[in-house]
Amino acid sequence: MNTIFTFASLTQALATVQGGLGTLAYNYKADAPRTALDDAHIDLLVASANEMIAAATALKSIEYDPTPTDPDEPELP
Repeated sequence: MNTIFTFASLTQALATVQGGLGTLAYNYKADAPRTALDDAHIDLLVASANEMIAAATALKSIEYDPTPTDPDEPELP
């Protein structure tokens, strides 16, 4: 199975997100305080992150089952 490219892409996307979070942290410390809108966006980020954690954790519970889901699809040899 070739999953390395998917993992590499996900890792790159996470690195981008981490960089953005670092930029926001610096902005809130050095440039301007958070606003109510900022707090709402942060809450959305946290909710999305929790959903991604749940989805990633669920990957470990997926059992391999090559049985076709479409009854009209032929069986694998």
